[in-house]
Formats: sequence, structure tokens, C-alpha cells
Amino acid sequence: MTIKLVATDMDGTFLTDDKHFDVERFKPIYDFMIKNQIQFVSASGNQYYQLKSFFKDFPETLFVAENGALIGSHKEIIKVDNFSDNIIQKVISVLNQIPEIQSIICGKESAYILDDATPEFYKMSKFYFPQITSVANLSDVSDKVLKFSVACPKTETELYMQKLSDMIGPEVSVVTSGHGDIDIILADVNKATGLQYLSDMLNIAPEEMCAFGDGGNDLEMLSFVGHGVAMKNATPIVHETAAFETIDNNDQGVLAHLEELFDLPSPAKI
Repeated sequence: MTIKLVATDMDGTFLTDDKHFDVERFKPIYDFMIKNQIQFVSASGNQYYQLKSFFKDFPETLFVAENGALIGSHKEIIKVDNFSDNIIQKVISVLNQIPEIQSIICGKESAYILDDATPEFYKMSKFYFPQITSVANLSDVSDKVLKFSVACPKTETELYMQKLSDMIGPEVSVVTSGHGDIDIILADVNKATGLQYLSDMLNIAPEEMCAFGDGGNDLEMLSFVGHGVAMKNATPIVHETAAFETIDNNDQGVLAHLEELFDLPSPAKI
């Protein structure tokens, strides 16, 4: 099997739980991919500007950000899929009816958080959305809206996902990466549609792609590619979806699998 593109989720997959990856170990893998014209893609629910900061030393990286709603490179934003004004107002109306959750609007130019957000929520949000703006009301946002990010009680994630889905309706998909984080995205936009766009742009067939993931927002991507890999720490449905498995994120499972796939030296073998 020839791999021409590698896509990886970030949180719980490429990144350890403390939000790092082994840069020195990744460098020879990245260099191998560049030399062999294998495209590397960061595919995440997170903000484009955050993803770029992780890979500032890897300039040929492409980004499928905001769960597929934004496609970009280090140099430019290539494509966005944004909500219509009607759906935006419908979602905001629903969010305003659930006081126990906190929400962010994810736009093309910035993320937007309410002025009265708790300090803890703002601090966490600033990490995931380094480009963030405080607003008095979410309805004041005039940016192109790509996604809504919702924080809910961790133990009730599934309950709130169902509640949001029922209240908003079929125009959106409600997905999670786990841990009380919920994304509201357009129903026909996900990481797989992002990879489909790159497939057409780069003339790389899905069966020539490899992807890694651990959560519910990775399912379409793992089904789309020819070589889907579940992290050991992935949810059960991810293991059911992916044909392959690697070790967990804290042991750099993505890097270990790529070293094996490309027959490269691994610290475990030295």
C-alpha cells in the first residue's frame, strides 16, 4: 500500500495529555514525508491559528481545522464552510436557553467569547483559540461562523449532545472529542469532507491516505481513508471504525505507527 497523505487529530491523538508532542522524534518522520512527497495534515476541531502554532517548524503542513470547516496552509486560508445567518441565530437562541453550558463562536478571523464567561473557561478557551475576542452578546458577531464550541459538565456530555441536537435540528451535527467538549458543526461538514477537498486538490485518492483519531469527531475521517488508525485510548466506537490500532497518545502512538509504516528507526528499537 502506498501512503501519499497522513492526517492526524490533535487532542488525545497527536498530542499528549499535557498538550505536547515529541518534536525531535517527529522531525525525521516529517523529513521522510517531505522527501517522499507525502503530505502531512493536522485535522482537528481546534482553531486554525492554534494548529499553525504547533507546527511552526514544519512549513509544509496543511490544516483541516474547526472539524473540517476551514482548510488552510501556513500561508493562507484556502476554503471555509460557514453557517447561514438563519442557522446562526437559531443556534444562539438554543444556547441561551441552557444556562449550565458555556459557548464560543468560532469564526474565520477569530473566536468569540462572552464578556461574562468564567475566568476558568476563558483561560481554557484562550489555549484552544489563541485568536479570541470578548463580546457582550454572541449575536453581535459579524464574522463568518464556522462552528460553535460548547463546554458542559464532563459526565453529562452525551446528555447535552442529544439535547442540543434535538433542539437545533437536522441542519447541524453535534459531535464531541470527549471530556465535556461539544462542537456544533454544519451537518454536511466534517474532517472527511476536508480530506475530500484535499483529495481533489492534491489528486490523492482516499485509499492512499492514513489517518489517526480517538474520538467521535474522527469517525468520518477514519472511515474515509484507506488506513484508519485508532489510538489505544480511543473510545469504543473509534476502535470499531478503524482497521488499525496504535499505542496511546501519551506514548506518542502516532509517531510510533508512522515509524513502523515507513520503516524508520524508533527510540523503542534503538
